[in-house]
Amino acid sequence: MAFVMNPPGQGRPVSTRKYLATALFLSSAWMTGGALAQSAVLQTASLAPAQTQTARATQAQSLDELVRIAEQFLTEKTRDLAGKPEIAVSTLDSRLKLPACEKPIPYLSQGARIWGNTTVAIRCETPEPWRIMVKAHVRIHAPYLAAAKMLPQGHVLSEADLTLITGDITAMRPGVLTGKEHAIGRTVIRSIQPGTAIWPEQLRAARAIQQGQTVRIISRGNGFVISGEGHAVNSADEGQVAKAKMTNGSIIRGIAKADGVIEINF
Repeated sequence: MAFVMNPPGQGRPVSTRKYLATALFLSSAWMTGGALAQSAVLQTASLAPAQTQTARATQAQSLDELVRIAEQFLTEKTRDLAGKPEIAVSTLDSRLKLPACEKPIPYLSQGARIWGNTTVAIRCETPEPWRIMVKAHVRIHAPYLAAAKMLPQGHVLSEADLTLITGDITAMRPGVLTGKEHAIGRTVIRSIQPGTAIWPEQLRAARAIQQGQTVRIISRGNGFVISGEGHAVNSADEGQVAKAKMTNGSIIRGIAKADGVIEINF
């Protein structure tokens, strides 16, 4: 007896053969597509960092952000100054194009002041280095010392001679006095008009020795100290040469010290 083997699939109904063929095709397509999809995911993952860096490098830096950074920097720097700061930062030219910076760093250029007309430098280090200068103007409104009335030359100042006026001290030359304690007891070198601000160079320290006053005379030598009294022959500031007349009529010379003391060193 002879047997005849049918090829695979033969001997089944036609509908069954079509179903198996379709299943095999879909299985093959799914395996191929999965491999392709996996490959695409891997390629995308490997390209992601490079694309991110490229996008960051091509993104423009916000100029408004730089203005805010400069203003915050000046606000922090003027926080401890006496008075109320008023900060105005200039806007940047909109035509300026800078690569976006991860962390802009503000600082003052060498020699730049924190008040008046000033400039804040901002630099970037990554991803691309650059530096820009942002102009600003800082006013400090604070009380300063002024003459309450006409102060003639040679006048010794008292509290009634002085007043405090609030204004922009950054618009004045440096060194204006800001407290009465810095002027009381000092002598006016040149006349000062009412309402005029007062600077240290307009005043002279109170005389250590006034002509005619009773002074204490201290003589110092190797291993001894002798003190006595006399009357000042001349007026002298501290550190200047002063003369005094002793009770016996003799005239001595020494260095004027505070509190009416004339010191003689042997």
